[in-house]
Amino acid sequence: MKYIFNVQNFDGELAVFLLQSGVSSRQITRLRKEAGLIKCNGKVVFSNAKVKNGDVIEIEVHEKNQSAVPVCDAKLDVVFQDEHFCVINKPAGMAVIATKRYYGTSLQNVLANEWGDKFVFHPVNRLDKDTSGLMIVAKNSYVHNLFDKMLAQNQIEKTYMAVVQGVVKDGGEINLPILDVPGQIKRIVSHEGKQAVTQYKVQKTFNEKTLLEINLLTGRTHQIRVHFSHIGFPLVGDEIYGTKSKEIDRHALHAHKLQFAHPITNEKMIFVANLPDDIKRLTEV
Repeated sequence: MKYIFNVQNFDGELAVFLLQSGVSSRQITRLRKEAGLIKCNGKVVFSNAKVKNGDVIEIEVHEKNQSAVPVCDAKLDVVFQDEHFCVINKPAGMAVIATKRYYGTSLQNVLANEWGDKFVFHPVNRLDKDTSGLMIVAKNSYVHNLFDKMLAQNQIEKTYMAVVQGVVKDGGEINLPILDVPGQIKRIVSHEGKQAVTQYKVQKTFNEKTLLEINLLTGRTHQIRVHFSHIGFPLVGDEIYGTKSKEIDRHALHAHKLQFAHPITNEKMIFVANLPDDIKRLTEV
């Protein structure tokens, strides 16, 4: 995949310009290994070349394909796709990565089947296996790095829908640090953890439960599940942070909406995935 950069307000080493343009140091190292992957004004150069205002830089991103990953022909709801990334409405019960436990049935396996020989896999916002909804998969490491920077700068707005146990009377914000305990799946709230901020609004209360709209200002693992369990409102069906439910066979959490600027074109992107049937049935009273 080729990407073009117009040099503006810069006079210096090409490698520095590429870093400032969102190309990772690892990607620059890869570009150095093969002549012809970097051009300046149509001429082959290396990353130590000098560039200045008005120069046009072209890089060619090569990836080591992952075609050895076993394929899975499960159906997938692809909400959006171009040459840079795709947005997928992931079903509950599908793991993202092909680990030993989910080696042939993960999202990675399904996309290996969809994309064929040139398959590479760069998930941006990973979802738990039992969380349904929208997630982004970049198609190369350069675009993945751009998305990572957007995440770090809170430029990807992520909205979730969740059903919690108990009646939440008002919306608000939870600002409590979350600690990843080595050797444990379960995360905890601890002053030793990393900052985690969750904003929420009440959508509906029913049968001693509450449907919430949730916005994440940070992206810690299990953030929503940890925060709401800690304040006394665990997600319905969450066996790790709450209790098992007879009404739903997974935690009731859905990645409902994504908003961000396209990392290459800067076009405003908005994607919405409606509640899946199992959560919808839970809320219909």
